[in-house]
Amino acid sequence: MHPFIKILCFIALFLLMGMVSTLMLFALMMLCLVLVSSLKESAFLHAVKRMRWLFLSIFMIYAFGTPGELIPAFPVYFAPTYEGLWSGFVQIEKLLIALAALSLLLTGTPRGQMMLGLYMLLTPLKFAGLNIERFSARLMLTLDYVEQLAAEDKNNFSFSQLDEIDASIGSLPQVGMVSFQKLPFGFVDKVMMFLLTAIFVFMIYRGFA
Repeated sequence: MHPFIKILCFIALFLLMGMVSTLMLFALMMLCLVLVSSLKESAFLHAVKRMRWLFLSIFMIYAFGTPGELIPAFPVYFAPTYEGLWSGFVQIEKLLIALAALSLLLTGTPRGQMMLGLYMLLTPLKFAGLNIERFSARLMLTLDYVEQLAAEDKNNFSFSQLDEIDASIGSLPQVGMVSFQKLPFGFVDKVMMFLLTAIFVFMIYRGFA
């Protein structure tokens, strides 16, 4: 599948999460988890493990901060609500879908193709004065820099080092060349483009209806 279509599917999935029913949301989560497990993607499991405290925090905030019917097994002054528990589960489902979809997108799309898809997606912003070529090239070089930085010392690498990237971006080699290999749209891509267009039109209609 063309990387541009993959990115559009990723965006459509995010938009659909706020419109589908809870049953459809659960089915969507299970589908994403099955797809990720079929690829044996360990990065997804690692991300979920690192975000376990975030999941727990979100669940507690919704459980104890959402007005509704109190659960009788808890003291009145410190009792979650049924509505809060349900809302917490829904938010965790959405996060798991987002993580699984992002993992599928990054795993199934080489970085060069990902940049091509982003370049095509941002092309309309040329009319707003954004230099798409320069932005895409700097993004590609920045990703290369992050990968090299992580490879040099994996044990000591932390996200705090990302603050140094903007300061040192000017020292990156200027002799490199970033190029995008154009990929043709196949039959499946055209069918998906038609379906995505229909989905976006339906969501716009639902938003104004």
